[in-house]
Amino acid sequence: MIEYGPGQGSSSTLTRALLVLAVLAGIGLAGYLAYPAFRDRNTAMPAAAVEEKDRAVALLRRDDAASREQAIQSLQSLAATHPKYAEVQAELAVALTLQLADLNADFDRLRLQSEQLQKQLDAVNARRTPADWENRANALRAQMQALAREQEPLREAIDARRSKLDAQMGSVRAAPEVEPAATVAARLKAQALYAAVTSAPDALALAQRLRQAELSAAWSLLAHAEYALSSGSPSVTLQSVSKELETLRSQDRTLMRAYVLGARLALRQGDVATARTLLDETVALNGRHELAQRMLQQLPAPDPATESVTEPEP
Repeated sequence: MIEYGPGQGSSSTLTRALLVLAVLAGIGLAGYLAYPAFRDRNTAMPAAAVEEKDRAVALLRRDDAASREQAIQSLQSLAATHPKYAEVQAELAVALTLQLADLNADFDRLRLQSEQLQKQLDAVNARRTPADWENRANALRAQMQALAREQEPLREAIDARRSKLDAQMGSVRAAPEVEPAATVAARLKAQALYAAVTSAPDALALAQRLRQAELSAAWSLLAHAEYALSSGSPSVTLQSVSKELETLRSQDRTLMRAYVLGARLALRQGDVATARTLLDETVALNGRHELAQRMLQQLPAPDPATESVTEPEP
């Protein structure tokens, strides 16, 4: 049997204890660094990168095409420099989704105009009056052909934007098991808007999840409105979503998307007066909002007798 001198046994025991503690500490540190919540790159981004991301997000609130394109350029540059910055990847997907939504809106506006012209043409051909009915029919056909020419480049732009967006969504969906709350909210924001604009079956569920993740109801309500428009929701749903946006506008007067979507919902319900008011407010708050200007130009001159007639909406 080995015998230790005075103090030798306690010294050896202490050494072994320290070794065990060192090993446990090493294991704990490795786990800490490996765990997604702690190793997420967003929490270690340079302050300048975070500030640039925030500026881009603020530009998206203006909702006009020029501001959105500026935001996209900024976010793409950030994504190239910091490819692991998950919030940037998500906000870039949001910007591309908004672009796709506006392209779809313009395409639908032209399609609805063409359908109205077709109805007029059918009526002229059926009546065969007045005497110059053939000239009127030819004029209507010429207008329809012009609209078809406008639709073609839009169709190509929609296909190109959808392809780019689908690729971007791949990086948004590739999330670790655990992330900071802000990153989770950013991913949900991108996924909810994408699902809403593309009429995905899980759009409403994603909007609800986003509502639970965001600090105050905003983008979840916009996603709900986008889905109501893209999916052809019934009148009762359109009314409910319109009220949600009305509340949102009263709480956040600089979120321009809430005005434009409110106008589109009003037009879908045949309420031209409300649509005009919202579009006027949009242009007053952001004179660069070209989509709102195009929508205003499409509306008939104000007339109390006809202001409730359904108009095609972009």
